[in-house]
Amino acid sequence: MVPDYMVMIDETYTHGSVVVMLGTARGTYTRDGKLLPENKWQTPAAWRATVQNGQVTEWRVYADNDPVRRLMSASARP
Repeated sequence: MVPDYMVMIDETYTHGSVVVMLGTARGTYTRDGKLLPENKWQTPAAWRATVQNGQVTEWRVYADNDPVRRLMSASARP
């Protein structure tokens, strides 16, 4: 759905086994593989990870998905 999905991290904070990252998620929504400029979107986002023994044991994403939802809805119309 978003083959060029990208996460841009602006800030990172750690506390014990928890890492919080703040930044932007962005990409281009596609139903047919074509990356059209009018289907690009981006939104502020935050990610929270808990790391145990060098592995992520919990991953949370906080983001407003409305920008990509609007594109999906518009492309579903005939």
